[in-house]
Amino acid sequence: MARPHRLFALAATLWAAGAMADDGITLRVMTFNVWYGGEQVSLERIGEAIRSADADIVGLQETDRNLDRIAAAAGMPYVDARRRIISRWPIFDSGSGVRTSRGASLYSTTALDADALHAWVMVRPGKVVAVANVHLSSGSGEAARRLAEAQPLAALGRLGAAGTPVFLTGDFNSTSHLDFPPGARGARADGAPAGSVTRLLEDSGLRDSYRQANADSARHPGHTFSPGAPHAAGTPDRSRIRIDYVFAAGPSATLASQVVGEAGGSVVDVAVFPWPSDHRAVVSTFRVQPDDAPALIAATPRLVQPGEAVLLRSWDPSGPGWTALVVPRGGSAGDALTGVRDMPHDWQRMVPVSTLGLEPGDYDALLMDEDGTVLRRCAFTVATPGARPEIEAAPLTVRRGAPIRIRWRHAPGALRDWVGLYRAGEADVSRYLGFVYTEAAFAGEAELLPDADAVPPGDYELRLLHDESYVVLAKSPVTVVP
Repeated sequence: MARPHRLFALAATLWAAGAMADDGITLRVMTFNVWYGGEQVSLERIGEAIRSADADIVGLQETDRNLDRIAAAAGMPYVDARRRIISRWPIFDSGSGVRTSRGASLYSTTALDADALHAWVMVRPGKVVAVANVHLSSGSGEAARRLAEAQPLAALGRLGAAGTPVFLTGDFNSTSHLDFPPGARGARADGAPAGSVTRLLEDSGLRDSYRQANADSARHPGHTFSPGAPHAAGTPDRSRIRIDYVFAAGPSATLASQVVGEAGGSVVDVAVFPWPSDHRAVVSTFRVQPDDAPALIAATPRLVQPGEAVLLRSWDPSGPGWTALVVPRGGSAGDALTGVRDMPHDWQRMVPVSTLGLEPGDYDALLMDEDGTVLRRCAFTVATPGARPEIEAAPLTVRRGAPIRIRWRHAPGALRDWVGLYRAGEADVSRYLGFVYTEAAFAGEAELLPDADAVPPGDYELRLLHDESYVVLAKSPVTVVP
């Protein structure tokens, strides 16, 4: 017997399909873990895989320093660096463009505020869908952590229930309760229990698009990890589990869902040779009724070199005229330094604005209404000429087991820039003793709490590393005393 919430989801899907018969759009949404920066085979093959899937929007995991290069290889002009989303269509932040919450976030929501997990993708002028992308913790001992990381994602289901089309992509490192017969207690190949994360998401209103389109899990297992990875010809198929998903909520109907992977793979619908990742991708096709766009403004890139242009893109639903102004971070219209006022038409929604004369520092782009009210703001930063990343411990000496206070500046601001603690002079960059993410901040402070047993008194160093890679950008000494 079907569970009540599944019947509700089916009814909602059928209702949405009928309601969208006249003015809906077709949209292809993809999730793709590209395997440690996408360079294990080549970025060109990553781009080919995305193009072969004919995706409109892609949520990426493990882009490690290469998000912009992957977007270029895929022919995707729009990039959301804090969510690792690329798109054919313009992307706007649902927040202010920076994280405002204090302290460390969950791995699933790194660099994001709880009320800004999604981006807006403008699929038609004035029409948007909400898109979020996540990567949950891996490892057989991380099941409880994954469930905790999934808890905030329930907000996306509520957004869908309120009438907004929502898409959630990601590598969830969790098998689905829908992949096992009713009453069966499924488990991952590594022994971790199955279903807690996917049940939570389903109960929040999010629908597993692959299983909607391919209901028979025996005929369509849809395994995404692992295709064996292209280390050598003839590598045996090691496919065991489905952990990569495209979820949907709100007014959309799932038309199809396909696995994108290696040529000859038993579950592969769209083949690419050589396949460039240790995960297969999933692309789902939807009929969608987009939502009316709220007031939106985007400022790109997030980090602008002095004198170069920042691109201001906007949407003002009140009418064709619009005003976009640049002010110091947190400022109001009266603090305007540059921008455009009362643009009289709606066919030019983007204008490049020079940063010449702006001091290095933090700024906001403001979208204003005709009465001078700030409708929306988006943050960007003007870089310091010639500055290199810096990091320091403050103070330089700490007691064993005490938190190490860290300061950094001039960081790249990538989603998973991080600070690692190492023994002084450690040559193996993978042997860190503790770490903390920078939450995609160009400058900031954090605390790293080392394990007292693993970090006895002695000389150590902090290293600032780039976007979940082992590329060291800056170092600082720190001494642990008894």
